Amino acid sequence: MATSRTGTTQWIRVRDAAIRNAKTEGIDRCPFCSVLLDYDQGRQPNSAEVDHIVPHSKGGKDVLANTRVCCRRCNQSRGSRALPKAFRASIPSRPLKTSRQW
Repeated sequence: MATSRTGTTQWIRVRDAAIRNAKTEGIDRCPFCSVLLDYDQGRQPNSAEVDHIVPHSKGGKDVLANTRVCCRRCNQSRGSRALPKAFRASIPSRPLKTSRQW
């Protein structure tokens, strides 16, 4: 029987370290939607969850440098995509080059 990747000892250690670092750094809001994170209660839309920056399905590793803390809603809506749509919409696009020098 296959076991869950998120149940491995390595991931549990990385997840715990990421949560501990986020608390130490005072991260209390989701970087995507700015909702107040709840570190105490799990499985709620605003529960703090550890997210892979590069998704595991795209070759991302279970290492601390590849993690960030966000709310459960953003983590689940992101799936293996790059960023939630709401966050992408809030990022200003780069201005187009207007030079006519070829």
